[in-house]
Amino acid sequence: MHRLVISGDVERVIVVVLDGLRPDAITQFGLSNVLRLARNGAATLQGTTVAPSVTAAAMASLLTGADPARHGLQSDRFHLPRATGPTHPLPRELARVGLPSSGFIGHVPWMMRPVAGRLARTLGFGHWRFRGSNAIEVLATAKSALREQARGLIVMHWRDADRAGHESGWMSPRYGEAAAVLDTALGLMMRLVDLSDPRSMVVALADHGGGGRALRRHDSDHPEDRTIPIVFAGGAVRSGTLAAGTHLLDVPATILAVLGIVPPASYAGRSLIGAPAAVQTRALEEVSDAAA
Repeated sequence: MHRLVISGDVERVIVVVLDGLRPDAITQFGLSNVLRLARNGAATLQGTTVAPSVTAAAMASLLTGADPARHGLQSDRFHLPRATGPTHPLPRELARVGLPSSGFIGHVPWMMRPVAGRLARTLGFGHWRFRGSNAIEVLATAKSALREQARGLIVMHWRDADRAGHESGWMSPRYGEAAAVLDTALGLMMRLVDLSDPRSMVVALADHGGGGRALRRHDSDHPEDRTIPIVFAGGAVRSGTLAAGTHLLDVPATILAVLGIVPPASYAGRSLIGAPAAVQTRALEEVSDAAA
């Protein structure tokens, strides 16, 4: 299967960013929960991330649908960028039709919290928390939202593998231990979220790989730096294999389409489900409302 097949009306999308998780680490370190999610959903272990393959650039692309040249974050330093063209952040597009967005990442140093908060507000998140030293603690912070927010978008960023990769090298024993923490957190999340419910869809993906040209880095064009796993799962998702080369930029366009919203022209990726009737119908309604 080269496209994502959705049967049912998805009302909520949960995005889990497995920071720095190389696809080959999933089998090498026996990440059983990632494998189970992939086998029960639509997935590829040969996805592609943006260039440069660094977290700030990739997260900005995931949350705006724009490539780094447009959104302006082209290094691994988080800051308020100067975009080179119009951008339409994913949470703001959802808010436009009344859908909420929540974001959860790990602890941010106090001196960086004002910038992090401004970034969250600029993107359009209505609720966010910067709390937790590992994936399990970030998940605990998001637990209330996972239980109570039935619509819209929930984003969690888990950076355990990336941190271990920088400290000890990608695919090192320490990296394997950190990847196992991600896998444990994913298993705990799968107990909180009913994956048989067609109203919820989970997207699990990495922002980049690592260890391509340098053992403790991931910012080159080497395939091991730029190849990522991308998984869609949930009761409405037909299991199968997504095409190799499915891009991180396809994810935000797909999320909007799944929720019945036409992706803006500024989105560089393509919806993996095309433009189903539900999307076209909502688009016509929006045009009619605007005309009125």
